Amino acid sequence: NKYVFMLVSRQILLSPSRLLVNEVVLQSTKSTPFVENFKIVKSREVKTPPKYPSFAARRTGKEMSQQFEYLLILDFEATCQENSKGPILPVQEIIEFPVVQLSTSDWREIRRFHQYVRPTESPKLTSFCTSLTGIIQEMVDEKPSLPDVLEEFDKWLKEDSRLENNNFAFVTCGDWDLKVALPNEARFKNIPIPDYFHEWINVKKAYAEHTNDFARGMMQLLKIYKLQHQGRHHSGIDDVANICEVVRCLGKDGHNYRITSNDLPSTTSSNQRRFFREAVAPRKNK
Repeated sequence: NKYVFMLVSRQILLSPSRLLVNEVVLQSTKSTPFVENFKIVKSREVKTPPKYPSFAARRTGKEMSQQFEYLLILDFEATCQENSKGPILPVQEIIEFPVVQLSTSDWREIRRFHQYVRPTESPKLTSFCTSLTGIIQEMVDEKPSLPDVLEEFDKWLKEDSRLENNNFAFVTCGDWDLKVALPNEARFKNIPIPDYFHEWINVKKAYAEHTNDFARGMMQLLKIYKLQHQGRHHSGIDDVANICEVVRCLGKDGHNYRITSNDLPSTTSSNQRRFFREAVAPRKNK
């Protein structure tokens, strides 16, 4: 005897968070003692796989409105010596303090602050430091010390009435500048640090968040975005200019900048921070 078989496909909706699965049934058009209706494939629950944005999709994102109206790109240079000699003692000191203010509405430079700083604990620069940064002794000898530069910068910051609480953020390439260099020197010299320096955006972390990829530093970021390095590497003001180019590219690529790093205790709320100092604490210059 010849029998005709028919595949019947039925869709079953298991739940809103589950996929539709097909239940395939083999049925005979003629009932016999030897052939009975039975299921070939049993229905089962299948979880919906998570969807992650691809690298290419994120890299080609559209430019979007930013959380911060202004970004202040910062890159310190500090006293140093050969690695073989260990860390410079008693403390590493900032000798160049450059900041460029960018508007996130059109990514143009608004203004800049640039000051060389006189070190007081190791007043004579090493030859290694000069060869690395391009900063010679005469460039720092008659300059103000760090407390004076911080006060000068604070005044410069307040000159722009457009800068208000929470509408700007600092940007660095790495966490060393604001997590290590400034806090260590300020702690050693008992210098008060303005509250606005306690949180910042690390552009390397921002790039990783945007692309799911990691860049080792500024030079690699420039290469990724096919940007030509300008000026001298490890010159603070030149490094800031190059970081600005990376920040522009990442912003135009659709990244919405947000705080990535801080030096605050984990129990401290970001709402408790105060961006502007009301007064400069008394200090003793060296």
